[in-house]
Amino acid sequence: MLSRPCRSASVRRMKPEDLDAYLHAHIPLSRHMGLRVLHLDDHGIRVGLPLAPNVNPHGSVFGGSLAALGLVSAWALLHARFEQAGLSVRLVGKQGQCDFLAPAEGDCVAETRAEDFDTLFASFRRLGRARQALLTTIRVGGLEVARHRGLYTALTPPSATESE
Repeated sequence: MLSRPCRSASVRRMKPEDLDAYLHAHIPLSRHMGLRVLHLDDHGIRVGLPLAPNVNPHGSVFGGSLAALGLVSAWALLHARFEQAGLSVRLVGKQGQCDFLAPAEGDCVAETRAEDFDTLFASFRRLGRARQALLTTIRVGGLEVARHRGLYTALTPPSATESE
C-alpha cells in the first residue's frame, strides 16, 4: 500500500472524515468494504466495518475483510500522523499477520494505538526511511474477534530524492 505524499504546505490535524475521503479515493477497497474512520487522535484510530458488504456464506465477516481492516486501520493511523508532522512519505505495508479468534457475527470496530511517534519521525528524518510495528485489535461489541500485527515502512518518496 502506498501513501501519496502530503502536498499541503500547512500542518494540520487530520479529521476522521478527511481520512475517510483519502482512504476511499486512494484505496478503493476501503470504500467497497464500507470502512469508516470513527475516531482519530494523536495516539490511535478506530475504524468501523459493517457486516453486510463483508458477509461470508456462514453469516459472519469474511476473514479477508478482517485482515484488510487490520492492515488499513494501522496504515491510516501512520498516514495521518506523518501528514500531521508535515512529512512526505511513501508508506507501505511490509508484513501482516491476522489471527482469527472468534466468528465476527456483526459490525466490527478495529482499534490501533501507538504512543511514541517521535522515535519513528526522528528515524525517518535521519535515514529517509523508518519502520513501525503496530497491533490492531478487532471487536464485535465487547468480543475480540481478530488481532492484526503489521510492520509498516515509511520511505522517502521518489520525487523527493530526484530533486536533491
